[in-house]
Amino acid sequence: MAAPAAPAPSKEHIDLFRGWPNPALLPVADLCRASTVALSTPSIYEPGLQYGPDEGYQPLRQRVAQWLTSFYNPREPVTQDRICITGGASQNLACILQVFTDPAFTRNVWMVAPTYYLACRIFDDAGFANRLRAVPEDQEGIDIEFLERALREAEERAIAEGNTQPVR
Repeated sequence: MAAPAAPAPSKEHIDLFRGWPNPALLPVADLCRASTVALSTPSIYEPGLQYGPDEGYQPLRQRVAQWLTSFYNPREPVTQDRICITGGASQNLACILQVFTDPAFTRNVWMVAPTYYLACRIFDDAGFANRLRAVPEDQEGIDIEFLERALREAEERAIAEGNTQPVR
């Protein structure tokens, strides 16, 4: 008896590696209406096309905070001070690395695994190639015992190599 035929490959597949949203989720009509209003209203487009505050456009931050509060209903309301508007997670991560890290000093970057795959490239681009280290999670989040043990081992290796700077 012959084996059953394999199902024909689907022309549409879900690419989990790409990380892009389904096009059906893109609010094209809403963006078209909003951009028409924004680009035809001087009180919106004049400040909107200038350099803005580092944390992003305040009315948008306020509206996002209100939406997050209404959608997630947290114990305390989300405030606009907790919101930063950026070009996306990758850009924001690169900006954080530019401001708060120093590749000449930092020996290791410890990341929860699995992690967002593009984050690794951003760390590489920021000067941390071959310094990324994985930290697994347990039922409570980051496996602290693993991280403590790995930090201790990294410190011992550094001392053995004659590097006396603390491990970061």
